[in-house]
Amino acid sequence: MMNKYDVIIIGSGISGALTAAILARSGLSVLILDSAQHPRFSIGEATTPESGVLLRLLSRRFDIPEIAHLSSPDQIIEHVGSSACGIKLGFSFAWHQQGAASSPEHLVAPPLKVPEAHLFRQDIDYFALLIALKYGAESRQNIKIEGITLTSDGVEVALANAAPVQAAFIIDAAAQGAPLARQLGVRTTEGLATDTCSFFTHMLNVKSYEDALAPLSRSRAPIALFQSTLHHIFEEGWLWVIPFNNHPQGTNPLCSVGFQFNNAKYRPTEAPEIEFRKLLKKYPAIAEHFKDAVNAREWIYAPRINYRSVQSVGDRFCLLPQATGFIDPLFSRGLITTFESILRLAPKVLEAARTQRWQREHFIEVERHCLNAVSTNDQLVSCSYEAFSDFHLWNVWHRVWLSGSNLGSAFLQGLLRDLEHSGDCDQFDAALQAARFPGCLSLNSPAYESLFAQSCQVVQRARELAAPVADTARKLHELIKEHESELLPFGYSQISNRFIVKT
Repeated sequence: MMNKYDVIIIGSGISGALTAAILARSGLSVLILDSAQHPRFSIGEATTPESGVLLRLLSRRFDIPEIAHLSSPDQIIEHVGSSACGIKLGFSFAWHQQGAASSPEHLVAPPLKVPEAHLFRQDIDYFALLIALKYGAESRQNIKIEGITLTSDGVEVALANAAPVQAAFIIDAAAQGAPLARQLGVRTTEGLATDTCSFFTHMLNVKSYEDALAPLSRSRAPIALFQSTLHHIFEEGWLWVIPFNNHPQGTNPLCSVGFQFNNAKYRPTEAPEIEFRKLLKKYPAIAEHFKDAVNAREWIYAPRINYRSVQSVGDRFCLLPQATGFIDPLFSRGLITTFESILRLAPKVLEAARTQRWQREHFIEVERHCLNAVSTNDQLVSCSYEAFSDFHLWNVWHRVWLSGSNLGSAFLQGLLRDLEHSGDCDQFDAALQAARFPGCLSLNSPAYESLFAQSCQVVQRARELAAPVADTARKLHELIKEHESELLPFGYSQISNRFIVKT
């Protein structure tokens, strides 16, 4: 084994592994360090149109075909395995009132143009690590980091029961336990509007929405909710149902289940299983999913899942998004931010290796993107938790998120088309850097970012004044109608069209 590398990466999950693969493929010596080993449980299981196209961009930009194998369910099934993913045909949100029966009228389910995936992360992350190893990265698992020393000349990492290792640059790609982020003391929860806790596990025998609550003939949804990322939303928070066995080729019987509470409205005090049963008793419609369900693993409980960092890059180091900050998995934006951050960081690292420019200012645009993404998601999620209180308010509010998501996806798809047509990587890098709103939902639309900022102000003001939800919904609807001509023509202002599909 070597003890000196160009780059050391902490964390062998999907973010660290893909970064390692790219840098090693481009000729750098890369070491991945991890305190655990694969296969292992991880959340962040739902992909989106943005994350799918970002994986294809990473594959094309850095000439690694295997990365594209993770970009769609058919590719995953072919190259990783039939147990590695479920299928996702849309987002769905079912609103619930305490003690009341479920109503299909309280459902929104915007479909996707092309299928995305539910990622069985223990298989997906391991596959990503194998890509890194194939292209020359070295991995050491089950190894404890005892300390990290940053100097003007390089980085040294002290390891338990092993000789220290050195590098020119270090990337922390771990999540909440990120050792470099913690050592630097850059983490905080101050300034965050979102304050939530989370419980999550994998289960067997979870019933589909169609079997448990309403068949398609009754819900009138354009997709089977069993083939969507299903969010049950209620006053105190939300619960996800993410199946991996919802397609004909599927061989994985597990279903991912997790629920979040707004700590300002309900702060749990009991063991996870007790809190889960209390939630099901309060919302009996949700309980219909779980009449025959059994846990396949123990619950994991995080008392507060929200954090951010005041800094994500510095001389000779970078924190990738999950090490920098995390807000909530509500809109599956963690993978979007991660993949875009890698797309921005990797060319900077390769250039620094050529020029020996390892100073903070060389990577500052990566930090701008990452911190903007945390701030944007904090606003988006905190306002969403306010909108959970009333279905009509949610029906209006989720259109603010959806319009931005569609614009961001369209912008990235345009970059991919241009890259595939020209093959000019420098031109692509410049076009990505020129995006006017890095880390924001639309990436490049002043009209949308104005709508988003004004909409957040409306919700935040309503929270401060305890304004009637009908007034808040009306103001948001007026803003959507005001901006609609400047946005994509999906008919967002037609509130009666709950599925936002052409009629």
